[in-house]
Amino acid sequence: MLRATRDPQVGAPRWSQGWGLLALVGGALALVIIALIAIALGGRQQPELAPLSTPEGVVQRFFDATYRGDYATAYGMLSETTRRERTLAEFQEQLRYQRDSELRVNAVAIHDQTATVTVTVTHFSPGGLFGGNEWSTQYDILLERDGETWRIIGWPFW
Repeated sequence: MLRATRDPQVGAPRWSQGWGLLALVGGALALVIIALIAIALGGRQQPELAPLSTPEGVVQRFFDATYRGDYATAYGMLSETTRRERTLAEFQEQLRYQRDSELRVNAVAIHDQTATVTVTVTHFSPGGLFGGNEWSTQYDILLERDGETWRIIGWPFW
């Protein structure tokens, strides 16, 4: 229990124990730590991906692989004809800039053996005197059915 007493030298009330202030500061610090942990964990959540058997699922995983730098997996999602046009090394060199971007699927149109997935890719450029830069580009990514899977036709970003 806190009890106010008079300090004979000053004449002002003085708390005999600073437990109230200590509890207040400790509680505020705990709330700040909890908030920082929640923000860090919230930012690491993976978005829910569509099934791989769908055109949008293939496109989402294609982008996910390029974001992670797994170019071999992304390259494997291209049609055989498209893979013959460029080597894996050429493909990797042309997609390096995609690592600092984010994908959003806008629409999917399926027509028998082909599909078009319309996406918006938002690119982020960190740094600079006044902070980073951000811009978005919309792409129509064409796919064709290859047995039970979908493959990306052509080079989606150039």
